[in-house]
Amino acid sequence: MAAVVSAITAVAGLLLAVFGIPLVGASSPLGRGVAAEGAPTSDAVAAASPSQTPTTTTTPPPTPSTSASVSVSASALPSVSPSSPPPASASAPASSCSSSLPKDWRRVKAAALAVCFGRPDGWEHVPASEVQSTWRSPDRSYDLSVKRDRSYGSTPQAASAGQLAWYRDTAESSMADLEVTTHKTRQNGRDALWLEIDYHWARQSEPRKRLEVFVAGRAGYVYQLLVDTEASAQRLAEQSRLFATARESLRIDVNAR
Repeated sequence: MAAVVSAITAVAGLLLAVFGIPLVGASSPLGRGVAAEGAPTSDAVAAASPSQTPTTTTTPPPTPSTSASVSVSASALPSVSPSSPPPASASAPASSCSSSLPKDWRRVKAAALAVCFGRPDGWEHVPASEVQSTWRSPDRSYDLSVKRDRSYGSTPQAASAGQLAWYRDTAESSMADLEVTTHKTRQNGRDALWLEIDYHWARQSEPRKRLEVFVAGRAGYVYQLLVDTEASAQRLAEQSRLFATARESLRIDVNAR
């Protein structure tokens, strides 16, 4: 039986070779496939022969590297110039007395007011009151004061309004013809108010300017820092520098309970 089957197979192969009669269910010889529209040509089929078909390997997705992740995160952060002083809103924690000061400045720690701040070297302490610490420049051109009080309220808005009402009482304050500009700001990481006050002393005509900032502390207290001087061009430029440096050095609620 096996010999008969072999003979039949041989005859069929001979007929195919001679007459080109295809066998039903058999595949077209490699490289001679029927090319329909859009179908691969014989050259394309030949390129896909088993001897030339590339081996397909499954490659796992790459694991994100730590360095790449850190690099992307860092690039999204705002750059800070090392030469630029940090803004008042980014100062040290309110309860910390540490802060960098210019080399010609000294630190003042007023324990009774639970506050630390900086003042220029050589300035004289001026007795004020139990709620205020005041310092004056050697030429008596500038006054720098820090006050801690809750007489007018526990918010910068209330405290500044109460303080301005007292200033406008010329019989009490000796200040006259006040013109006030108020700005919203940040101080020690908190909402605060910054005031520009133009005025003159009641018995003098020379204009003066006072810069103040109000920021709320603990237990209903509001801190008030000010720099006062004559309103001349030279004095005002130095006043702005003094005020900015004093604000940066201000630390409130130091050891406060």
